[in-house]
Amino acid sequence: MGGFTGGVRRDNRERLDGQRTADRQCQRQRVSLLRFHLQTQVHAAESKRRRRTQRFLDDGLTAADTARSASRKVHRNRLQTQPLGPDRTSRSMNSSPHGSHASIDILEELQLIAAQNLEKLDIHKYYEVVRELGKGTYGKVDLVVHKIRGTKMALKFLRKRTTKLKSFLREYSVSLYLSPCPFIINMYGIAFETDDYYVFAQEYAVAGDLFDIIPPQVGLTETVAKRCVHQVAIALDYLHCKKLVHRDIKPENILIFDKECRKVKLSDFGMTRRAGSPVKRVSGTIPYTAPELCDPCRREGFCVDHSTDVWAFGVLLFCMLTGNFPWEKAMPGDAFYEEFARWQRRRSGAVPSQWRRFTDDALRMFRRLLSIEQERRCSVKEVFGYFNHGWMLDAENGNGGGAGVPPLDISLTSSEEDVLVDRLKQQSLSPVCMATKGNMVMDTHYSSSMSTNSSPSSTGSYERVNRENNERGRLLVTTPIEICV
Repeated sequence: MGGFTGGVRRDNRERLDGQRTADRQCQRQRVSLLRFHLQTQVHAAESKRRRRTQRFLDDGLTAADTARSASRKVHRNRLQTQPLGPDRTSRSMNSSPHGSHASIDILEELQLIAAQNLEKLDIHKYYEVVRELGKGTYGKVDLVVHKIRGTKMALKFLRKRTTKLKSFLREYSVSLYLSPCPFIINMYGIAFETDDYYVFAQEYAVAGDLFDIIPPQVGLTETVAKRCVHQVAIALDYLHCKKLVHRDIKPENILIFDKECRKVKLSDFGMTRRAGSPVKRVSGTIPYTAPELCDPCRREGFCVDHSTDVWAFGVLLFCMLTGNFPWEKAMPGDAFYEEFARWQRRRSGAVPSQWRRFTDDALRMFRRLLSIEQERRCSVKEVFGYFNHGWMLDAENGNGGGAGVPPLDISLTSSEEDVLVDRLKQQSLSPVCMATKGNMVMDTHYSSSMSTNSSPSSTGSYERVNRENNERGRLLVTTPIEICV
């Protein structure tokens, strides 16, 4: 009996061992088969991506498929980094904003996706170069036409020798992130590289930039100036709501679609940084720089702040209304600035000589925008409260009167901003194809221009290509001051 029982146990043990061996072999086969399927899918996906890219290049189609796949990829990455378990929600809410890829903000995600999709292209194979819009130490801007669709656009070329890839990706991603705002230059979602340049595409403005239409020593009419200021202020407020600071507000970076400024857009985000970011001091030559950045006693770095945009916005407003700069540099030693600073600090009751053409309401507005102490400057949107008041005392060239700015057809509410940001995810992130907004393909009638002096640092010299083949006077010759990047 004992021998029989032992034989049965032996048979059971052998049977179990054989079953385990068979299970392990099946498992290895399943793993091998799964690995084979995964490799096949990866190769198929890569081949599909290459074929789709080539189809975009040949046919000029939109990049909605690429944008959707990029969004799905970002979503998958977020899901993969979420902690498992029932406490997943609370743990993710309490995690550090910089702790994992899931918490990386949309700008960094856009830079990552753009870097992964950056391809090397032959410009002349896909675009017909019409003319050069501008050039400088940073590179150049060309007006081109897509050879298949005939769409006009401005290609901005940033020279690799002087531009880091990180700087290019940052400017491109910030521009793409902000472009849903109707008062910020639109992006086509096209970014690529050549042997010598990094390149991205933006709208083309047929009327050029604001600098082209400001009559030197005269300025714009009050009605046109208010119309322009209204749109620029909305764009800046949108920017500031996203915790970003433009840091290069000037007429050359305000693009216009008509001479009456019925449609203008803010452009050139090469110097844009997050509010609170540390920056270092470099040399520059613009009179729009706030006095705290011009202080020669401060040699350490600065933290980016919205108030520097507010100051530049106030100087821009003065230039638009007068055709002059209020000073060459906001530093002690500049007679015009010192006169203004004494009046601003209530040390002098007399209105500065260059400011006597403005009404009391306009002077109150300038006091708020151009406060010497940056913490006392108002927000950009406070300017809306002054549109129903007259700004100029004289009536020359249509200035004067108390008429407010005509209402605009497009305005941004908080809910609409959310919708615009959602629409951003539909933007093309493909480096070689044109994007859609909603269901409408952007074409030549929806185009505008790149700023001709845009630069990652905006500190180098540039050469403006004259659009009307005639020479125009400058507003004011500036002298070197200090700015930060």
